[in-house]
Amino acid sequence: MIRIDFGTLYEFEREDNNRRRENRKKIQDFLSLCETHQATIVEQRDWNTRDLIHFLGISPNLVFTITISEKYLGVQTSQIREKFQTFRAEYVSVPDRQAISLEQPPAEKLGLHDVVGCPSCGKNTPYDGYFQHCVRCGEKLDTMVKSCKSCNNGVLYHPSYACCPICGSGLQPDYDSPPLNELDPHGLIWGISNKEETAEEGEDLFGGGGPLG
Repeated sequence: MIRIDFGTLYEFEREDNNRRRENRKKIQDFLSLCETHQATIVEQRDWNTRDLIHFLGISPNLVFTITISEKYLGVQTSQIREKFQTFRAEYVSVPDRQAISLEQPPAEKLGLHDVVGCPSCGKNTPYDGYFQHCVRCGEKLDTMVKSCKSCNNGVLYHPSYACCPICGSGLQPDYDSPPLNELDPHGLIWGISNKEETAEEGEDLFGGGGPLG
């Protein structure tokens, strides 16, 4: 099973015309691939950022994923729902991009969509643990994932985060967690649980909050 991810789209209608055209092309490509491969479309609302909708097109050999802000791009989310019958789910597990690209060099594994702001200069830079320095200013990138000691909910976040998206407290490095290059950067943006839970009889593991992953 191969996953093709088009990244997260939000607020691109406001200021950046180039980004608007680029992201509209991403939506068109997502729709075209789903139609060509007769994919089943499933949508999951993000557990932390409630206006983000994760759309997944599932075919026998391919999975297409795109995340769109319903708050800023309501028209685009409606277009997907009008074009396809979508199925709403509380949790969807998708193939890990690391698992399908072990033989690729880091630059190919990254993809242009894996960019977040550099903590030093604020400009977008590849930030997945393989790139050690910001491509804009050259500063060393922190690759230690973080967690919130106030929430203490066992959720890991991207090293570029300074504050918890849930309670606003400062995030702290989590020294017991795997290095950044062993985790999915997109998952860390949403928040990844650092605990492996086992279901007891009658217990539903997917009834609570957590990221698409």
